Amino acid sequence: MEPTARERLLETALAELSEDGHGEVDLARVLGEVGVSQAEFESEFGDLDTCLSAAYEQLTRRLDAAVRAGCRLADASGADWPERVRRGLEALLAELAANPRLTQALVRGFPSRGPREQGRYRAFVESFGSMLAAGRSLAEPEDELPREVEALAVGAAEAILFEEIDAGRAGELPVTAPAILFSILVPFIGPARAAEEVEKAQQG
Repeated sequence: MEPTARERLLETALAELSEDGHGEVDLARVLGEVGVSQAEFESEFGDLDTCLSAAYEQLTRRLDAAVRAGCRLADASGADWPERVRRGLEALLAELAANPRLTQALVRGFPSRGPREQGRYRAFVESFGSMLAAGRSLAEPEDELPREVEALAVGAAEAILFEEIDAGRAGELPVTAPAILFSILVPFIGPARAAEEVEKAQQG
C-alpha cells in the first residue's frame, strides 16, 4: 500500500469513530472513501483493531512531535519555562483544532472501545507530565509541591479540553490557551505569578 494511501486510510478510520460515537467503524465505507480494497486492507493490517491501533499511534506521535517542536523553538530563543509551556500548548491546540473529528476520536471514540484503548489514551495524556517537571524549580522555597503536581497540572488542562470538545468546539480550541496555560502554571508558581505569565503571553 502506498504511504499516502496508508496515512489517509488510518486518518479516515480513526475519524470514523467520532461519527459513530460508540467506538465503531463502518470499514466498508472507509475503504470505499479512500479507494482501498478489502484485500489490500487485510494484507496491510490484518484486522480493524490493528488498523485503529496504528492510526492512534500515528496521531499521538504527531501531537507529541508538535508539542516538542514548539518547546524547542522556545528553547532556541532563550525562553523561560512558562513560555516553553505556552509554546508547546499552543502547538498542541493548533493541531487539535485542525481536525475536530480526529480530536473527538482521540479523547472519546478510541478510548470508548475498551480498557486497552482507554489505557493507551491515559498513557498519552500522562506522557506530558514529564515535560512539566522543570517547573518544580520555579516554586517558592516555602512551597512544598505535591509528588503528583505534574499530574495535577495535566489533569486541569485535560478538564478544560474535555469541556470544549464535548461541547462541539474542538475547532476553536486555540482560544482556550490562556485558561489552560493558567491551569498548568498554577500548581507550580501559584495564581498570582501564573496570572502574570498569562497576561504577558496575551500581550505578545
